[in-house]
Amino acid sequence: MFSSSPKYSTLSQQVAKELEQAIRHGLLRESLPGERQLAETMQVSRRTIRAATEILRERKLVQTAHGRPTRVVGVPPDRDEPGPMRVIGMLLPKPLEELKPYTTVIDHLRSSFYQNGYRLDLHFGQSFLSRQPAAALRRLITRFPCDAWILTSASRACQSWFHAEGIITVVAGTAHDGIPLPAVDVDMFATSRHAATVLLRKGHRRIALVLEQSDWAGHRKTEEGFFAGIRHFGENATGQLLRHGGDVTGLEQVIARALQGPAAPTALFIVNPYHYLAVASILAERGLKVPQDMSLLCRDDDVCLNYLPVRPNRYAGSAADNARQIFSILSRALRRGHTEESAKPILTLPKFLEGKSIAAPRPPGPMSPGVTG
Repeated sequence: MFSSSPKYSTLSQQVAKELEQAIRHGLLRESLPGERQLAETMQVSRRTIRAATEILRERKLVQTAHGRPTRVVGVPPDRDEPGPMRVIGMLLPKPLEELKPYTTVIDHLRSSFYQNGYRLDLHFGQSFLSRQPAAALRRLITRFPCDAWILTSASRACQSWFHAEGIITVVAGTAHDGIPLPAVDVDMFATSRHAATVLLRKGHRRIALVLEQSDWAGHRKTEEGFFAGIRHFGENATGQLLRHGGDVTGLEQVIARALQGPAAPTALFIVNPYHYLAVASILAERGLKVPQDMSLLCRDDDVCLNYLPVRPNRYAGSAADNARQIFSILSRALRRGHTEESAKPILTLPKFLEGKSIAAPRPPGPMSPGVTG
């Protein structure tokens, strides 16, 4: 979120300047947030926060004491300089390091906002995205006031709360049905329907969708599109939903159950690239080869997929284009002072990348090694 301009000699000085502005304009009054909280929000290391705090201490703006909050004890004088950056809050389901492969769009957003005088602060917590998030969200926006918010992977209740409060908000993803918030995302329904037809045209008649358990609208559209494709284009075809908890253990369990019996799927449509890596490894441990024994198709793209010996078939959207659309919507809403609810969701179609992970299913015969689990 910080510039590499030579007018700032160190990152800690940039952080100190941001905190100084927050103190000057009354955003930080009695004390600074905790070191860990500041590091997560400003996306810098705790060492950088400590160095910035030391700069403020030398300027007699704060007092530090071991084991106690850093107290604000002074207010910097007004200077002939631009006002404070407007702050955009971004709500995430998990810490940034756990969100791969979905951090690319955040990098593009951070760059776009900073170059135009905005600061992007990241906040995460499952309580914000629960089915009853009102109390947690109220505490969040009171403690960290922002000019506007970006929601990612948010529950219906979370999206509904921001809409009901009249807060300027954009969904970086899919808005839940009936919630008139502007949203920017890949068309998950169309993409997943296309994925089903790709596998059907290869001759697969038993196809499974591997999907993480969640209350995310994008996942719901993925499920709807996948089964719509099978219904409309799959004569004598069946679709199966393999829900999992998002970790390797959960994936191992659902794959093991799916591979048992004569109706085991011959192709898997997997949402997350990192889950794709896990499934490919699980199949290999069972002696199953891709695509000879099992065809795989991934909904999303990530650079990690380039390092597999069998190049995956997958879909690739443009994180840069999505970031530009989100910035455009938010900057327009900030000028007007309200969210443009009448705007339709901006849905893009990703590019289908040909790979080597899909083949025609094997004819009926002896069960492949490892299928019995």
